[in-house]
Amino acid sequence: MPLMQRLMTLIAPNSKTGHAGNDTHGRLSSRPPERRVRRRINAREGTRVLIIDDCEVAQAELGKLFTAAKFAVSQTQDAERGLFKACFEYPELVVLDVGMPGMNGFEVLKRMRRDPLARRIPVILISGNPRVAEHIRQFKIDTDGFLVKPFKRQALFKLIENMLDEDKVPRRHNSSHSFYPPAMFRSLREHWFRN
Repeated sequence: MPLMQRLMTLIAPNSKTGHAGNDTHGRLSSRPPERRVRRRINAREGTRVLIIDDCEVAQAELGKLFTAAKFAVSQTQDAERGLFKACFEYPELVVLDVGMPGMNGFEVLKRMRRDPLARRIPVILISGNPRVAEHIRQFKIDTDGFLVKPFKRQALFKLIENMLDEDKVPRRHNSSHSFYPPAMFRSLREHWFRN
């Protein structure tokens, strides 16, 4: 058998299954190997995520990832506006860039943790600087996860999967939550800002 014909039989689609892959004749597969050993557990459809990142490209990419996973996405490029949204719209997850002009991500996180309602929101910090991880450990920054940009989609969703409760909603683990229920603070805020 000529060499080219032999190579084509090795990578040609399997006539029985209609796609390239290992078949009963021992031919090589041109199909990529399966990446997941087990199926990922996704957050509940409609989970509200807030993306705070000054980089339009990173924000667009994250928005696409979360939209494809059926999250309800809210975005802002401004740290102050992001802090306001986190404290008053109460998303179920915040993805926060560390290096932003003006107020940085650490300051946003610190202010969120002081707020009785926003302190309950899980926050994933992201940064293009790998040294930020050392800073987080050294200063015991109260974050629920950290990723260095660029990161893989699987790493992001693995972090989120580890935060999910029995209702498939991201929750903070091992943190000191306020005793008061969130509804009480929402009604107090509404009262304060109406008057």
